[in-house]
Amino acid sequence: MHDRPPGPPPRKAGLHSLPYYVRFAMDPLGFVGERFAQYGNIYYAPSGATGLFVLRDPEHLRQVLATDAASYSKAHSSSARIEQVIGHGLLTLDGDDWKRHRRMIQPAFNRAALRSYAETMVHETERLVARWPTDQRIDVAAEMTELTLQIVGRTLFSHDAGSASTDISSAMRTFNATMGQPDLLPKWMPSPMRSRLKRAVGRLDKIVYDLIDARAAGRSRGDDLLQSLVDAVDGEGDGGKLTRREVHDELVTLFLAGHETTSNALAWTLYLLARNPEALAKLEAEVARVVGDRSPTMDDLEAMPWLDQVLRESMRLYPPAFAVARRAEVDTTIGEFAVPAGSEIILWIYWAHRDPRWFPEPEVFRPERFEPALVAKLPKMAYLPFGGGPRACIGAQFSLMEARLVLAVLVQHCRLDLVRPGQTVRSRTGVTLTPRGGLPMIVRTRTRAQRAA
Repeated sequence: MHDRPPGPPPRKAGLHSLPYYVRFAMDPLGFVGERFAQYGNIYYAPSGATGLFVLRDPEHLRQVLATDAASYSKAHSSSARIEQVIGHGLLTLDGDDWKRHRRMIQPAFNRAALRSYAETMVHETERLVARWPTDQRIDVAAEMTELTLQIVGRTLFSHDAGSASTDISSAMRTFNATMGQPDLLPKWMPSPMRSRLKRAVGRLDKIVYDLIDARAAGRSRGDDLLQSLVDAVDGEGDGGKLTRREVHDELVTLFLAGHETTSNALAWTLYLLARNPEALAKLEAEVARVVGDRSPTMDDLEAMPWLDQVLRESMRLYPPAFAVARRAEVDTTIGEFAVPAGSEIILWIYWAHRDPRWFPEPEVFRPERFEPALVAKLPKMAYLPFGGGPRACIGAQFSLMEARLVLAVLVQHCRLDLVRPGQTVRSRTGVTLTPRGGLPMIVRTRTRAQRAA
């Protein structure tokens, strides 16, 4: 047993640490990647009174997320800003409270519920594509964000949200923008960024509480996630229902997680397909063969394995959850290293996905990696775009179904070309990995005859 893994020396105090923060802020992915290259698959970074363990090895990820999950909580220092918006939902809860919420919400994501959402996903995508001008430039990242906001708004709130959907979307955009910026000022010091976030949270709270109160009072009903949460009963526990605040926190959590992860997965997939014309041609042929000129359905997805492999490879390169944070609540171990209670842990899924031991030529887009026979050879937790263990994302199947249906519709109706051949887009870290500066592409609309061919 070793006291701690190798790692960098302690940072200097005060302004002497500024170069560290600047380097990390400019390129956090590259910064961490360099440290893995220097110190190995686990390293220790002195950080205040706690210390930080940084991981990417599948066995270490499995220990923290699955086999020893009870030793860790989500009470990481990075959670404070997220809690300002989502409160105490599944993303931030721990222990018995998390278990109670999870079992009460789970029915909203069973197969029957997913089937009821599929038609909305396809319909909203077809409406979007119909508005796109052919041979014109659009920002695909922004378009995917707006699309997934519409979809999650419809599936969460049905038609009750009305014009409120626009205000909710605006608040979420403000949150996403602030999460992508470092907040280095003392907590007592006001800043324009904090003021924008506070105003956005206030607007969001009012809208969501109004929707909850209307349902709770019986003034409206809907076949959606909001109704599922309002009606949910803890049949395995005390038989109680979620409080008004609990329903609010879960709605906001699901709204954030339900659009941000999927929109970026789609944007990166369209970018990668545009850079890999052979993979795109194979996908176009598969969609044409299975779907033709009709609207795709949930039942079509099993007949399109290449579609699934394309998305999974895209999420390997740009995982929706690129890093996961935990805090050790008791003295424990990771591999051969002692982990004192209070230590903070960062699990870098991004770098686990780019480990050449499991993914040769990891920077190359190669959907064939996800053929079933090859997937079976991967170590457990070498690939986990939605996290892993009991705390894996409850909406993973929702997001995967949405991404596949949306991509099928897009491929069916148009081709999206890069503005410049060989165009490269860098990522920006926020809640998820987003295309830095957007993703400009040219729309090439398909005729009805081309879609049916």
